[in-house]
Amino acid sequence: MSGSEMIEYESLAQANRALMAELEAVASRVIRSGWYILGNEVSSFEGEFAAFAESKHCISVANGLDALILSIEALDLPKGSEVMVASNTYIATILAILRAGHKPVLVEPERETFNIDPERLPAALTSHTRAICVTHLFGKACRMTEITAFASEHGLQVIEDCAQSHGARYDGRLTGTFGIAGCFSFYPTRESGCVGRCRCDRY
Repeated sequence: MSGSEMIEYESLAQANRALMAELEAVASRVIRSGWYILGNEVSSFEGEFAAFAESKHCISVANGLDALILSIEALDLPKGSEVMVASNTYIATILAILRAGHKPVLVEPERETFNIDPERLPAALTSHTRAICVTHLFGKACRMTEITAFASEHGLQVIEDCAQSHGARYDGRLTGTFGIAGCFSFYPTRESGCVGRCRCDRY
């Protein structure tokens, strides 16, 4: 390799090349239908992804931040409640907690998985703690058996940020099925990406 050659950081065109005929057929079908928002394509996706995620429902929203905000707001927690969250999560998780009017409480991750460390949850618990928002990173599921047991013991709600864990399992269960809601991302650079953006909630 000469010094003038450049290696791309990522190439979505290359990633989509094998599926190009199928993607173009679907895009053409959408354009011909004249229905660009919601409609049969979205309904079909929601049904198929709900089945894949082993959930009753899948609700598409505009983006991952919206999915997290709506899920946290749906908990109807007292304003100013504390929500435990991994200190190394993406900023959207923190912004969602703040947007819903609550206080993020940062909990350090495990060295081995980079996921929130269940053993550090007790030290972060206060009388104002009402929920835990876990983030499954790099396709690795958080230790949900311990996290949900802790949450149940202390009356806490659990929201899962599954942007990087499509199809990942912990103790035989898919991520997104442990908490009251699981938020998935389909941004093109995710483990399971798509052309355009789509996020899902599980209620």
